[in-house]
Amino acid sequence: MIPVSPAVTGVPYGRPVESVNARVREPKQERSRLSFDKALDAVVALLAEHRSDSFTLADVAQRAGVSTGSIYGRVSSKDDLIRTAHAREMERIAEEQRAAFAAEPPSGETFGEAVERVIGTAAELLRRNAAVLGPFMLLANTDPQIAELGGAAHAELRDAFVAALAQREDEIGHPDPHRALEWSFTVVYSVLARWLALGSTQQASGEGEWSDILADLARMVVAFLTQPEPAPRKRRR
Repeated sequence: MIPVSPAVTGVPYGRPVESVNARVREPKQERSRLSFDKALDAVVALLAEHRSDSFTLADVAQRAGVSTGSIYGRVSSKDDLIRTAHAREMERIAEEQRAAFAAEPPSGETFGEAVERVIGTAAELLRRNAAVLGPFMLLANTDPQIAELGGAAHAELRDAFVAALAQREDEIGHPDPHRALEWSFTVVYSVLARWLALGSTQQASGEGEWSDILADLARMVVAFLTQPEPAPRKRRR
């Protein structure tokens, strides 16, 4: 996995973050596992509603229809419960992402159509999961464990985006195709994240039509990737 910039994850390179699995006590009965799954579902629902962790374990227990004692039987704090929910959701989204990018491209697809398809695939993944991703990304500003796992998920999406278009490398005019593809992803992700309010307030979201934004991004990326390398400038004497 290519390292992610600290500016993206909020975590300096090399900083150890404890695994969430180390903080979760495994259930001894199927009933206990199902009860805990309901608690995790409740956490995700409450985060989506509040866009913050401004709820209590009692709120979680009430929403899930379980006792607070059953939750404390698995984790020691609300923070650990939220981190466990985050880890579960990141794995779920990762599975969706792998399936989406595993699809074979249509026969005879032009380079422009390929760019549209790849941008559309990434955009739909983010849009479908925005209600879950948004509050977790806000929590990443203060929780290194959520930040690191979120950064890894971001890197996996970036790598999938780059790999999908790297198959058409011979049609990219930029002298460094890999860097150009990574930069294209950075721009696309930044625009989509702003529209979907991922890691920011909702006041900045929803500006412009979604379909127009995707079309404009595709045109911009195609132009950037296919533009031939400019001739070196002559130095003035």
